[in-house]
Amino acid sequence: MAKQSKATKAVIASLLATSAIVPAMAVSAADATTPATAKTIDFKLEDTMGGILSKYITSPGALVELQGKQYIQVTLPDAVLSLVKTVTVNGTSIINDKKQISVPLTADYAPVKIELETSLGNITATVTPDKSSIKGGEEKTEEAKPAVEGKPFTPGKKFESVADGTYDVTIDAYDPEKNVGGYAAITPHLSTNAKLVVKEGKYKLQVSPSAASNAMIAGFKINDKELTAISGSPTGEVQVFEIELDSISELYKASVHVVVKAANMDKWYPFGIAINTADLELPKAGVKEETKPEPTSKTMPVSVYKDGTKETSIMQGKYLADTVTVTATEGGYDVDVTFPEGQHLNDFTVEGATVALKSEEVVGANTVKIYTVSVADLSKLYTAAADLTVKLNGEILYEEIHEVQLEFGKKVTENPFSDIDNDIHKDYILNLYAKGIFKADDKFNPKGPLKRYQFALMLNRALNLEVPTSTKFTDISKLDAESQGAIKALNAYGIINGTSATTFGAGDGIKRQHAALMIYRVLEKNGFKATGATANFTDLPKDAETAKAISELNALGIMTGYNGKVDPNGVLTRSQMAKIVNNALTALADLK
Repeated sequence: MAKQSKATKAVIASLLATSAIVPAMAVSAADATTPATAKTIDFKLEDTMGGILSKYITSPGALVELQGKQYIQVTLPDAVLSLVKTVTVNGTSIINDKKQISVPLTADYAPVKIELETSLGNITATVTPDKSSIKGGEEKTEEAKPAVEGKPFTPGKKFESVADGTYDVTIDAYDPEKNVGGYAAITPHLSTNAKLVVKEGKYKLQVSPSAASNAMIAGFKINDKELTAISGSPTGEVQVFEIELDSISELYKASVHVVVKAANMDKWYPFGIAINTADLELPKAGVKEETKPEPTSKTMPVSVYKDGTKETSIMQGKYLADTVTVTATEGGYDVDVTFPEGQHLNDFTVEGATVALKSEEVVGANTVKIYTVSVADLSKLYTAAADLTVKLNGEILYEEIHEVQLEFGKKVTENPFSDIDNDIHKDYILNLYAKGIFKADDKFNPKGPLKRYQFALMLNRALNLEVPTSTKFTDISKLDAESQGAIKALNAYGIINGTSATTFGAGDGIKRQHAALMIYRVLEKNGFKATGATANFTDLPKDAETAKAISELNALGIMTGYNGKVDPNGVLTRSQMAKIVNNALTALADLK
């Protein structure tokens, strides 16, 4: 038997999980159709796919006797049937007309090898029966009832007229052949919560896939008419399909289009769909309701600031979504705050507000958590605390109670950089981007080394100094005009020197000690007075001016070291530069 590649195993596993869109659950012949007097036997199933079949073909099975020989009889689930061509023992087929595996047993109940030929390759499996587990065989006249799938459809409650509006309803999926509800092939993949939109006596039903299945749903049909999603997409927000209905009370023919490219799967699956009307109450058209109107909700942006600042927090977007849903209440507002990677969140609190966990749902590799924050004033700036623990392969990478400020209704700072979400200095990078010091680009390259001319450019964008007409440096003529102007201005202002009397060394990496000197000179020229601080770094430079600059910047929180060292000759990274320049601007603002 050919050995399966890892790629083939992944495809088969994916297809088993999605083909026929059924739960990964097998039904034994004894559970489904056999009388209560039938025997059952437990078995263990192992295969060359790492045990994938055991998730779909489960113990126990019916123990039956045919012509003096015993067999384990197990029904194949639809997910396996869609792939399997033949199942054999020693070349003899063991699938009967009822799509059941009939595994022949030896007198001593020895393991039996079976071979499955599938559309994606062959699988060898071993069935090991457990003789001690045999049950049943008692003399009984009553037969076991078939498993109940759900209630057969009957026309629902009639509504003479319904007032215009949008109403929350629930729906059910029905077996297309039996018209029985709770259809297991569809129910896990369709959200049971829906919206009924009524306008001038006409009905529209808005339905969505479940969040876990949204990516593989490519289309939806009602009565053979294909629908277009009114919002969302398979690769984005959960899709919403709008269905025109003649009646709220009837069962409609539907089908869903499933596409899983990795498994070469592209198929429509039929089912029935109906609104659950048994407990549904809808206001009549033209009749004023005494009850209060349903609260309306709206989506608005939220800004997440680093504690005590107006700088965008690293939590923005990655840990806390850029938008919130706000619903007006009698006492104020309920604000639904979403955490896309909620598996990292241990707790969430907001000062001056009531916070409650509304929902949590596994979506792919993440757990999406939604908290409802009840506030009295929507315009107020709220201080929140998020208890975060970030793990990778079981190891804690980050653990902290992160304090931030939340401002509802204000658009967040755009993040054009795709490579800074996990950078520790993301807050500083976005803050300087908002100030125009950094320009938008696909990548920021936070770990990349910073060149001398680039540091001069960023620094002068912040200072906006007057540019002289001439310079002593002869090696900057090939730089762009803005970079040349920055070097000329900072040199004339007494902030930077060159690597020699006539060269600037524009393309050289800027050392941390040189960056400290430049920043400190800027502070001094704007009125900063030295405090006499001495940094406790074991590698503090011997040069008095440089040591003073590093010590004062360390005391101000502008430049920090690591493990008792400042690494003065190390080249500054772009991420480190963002922190230094940002904190220097904060210190400058305090001097004014």
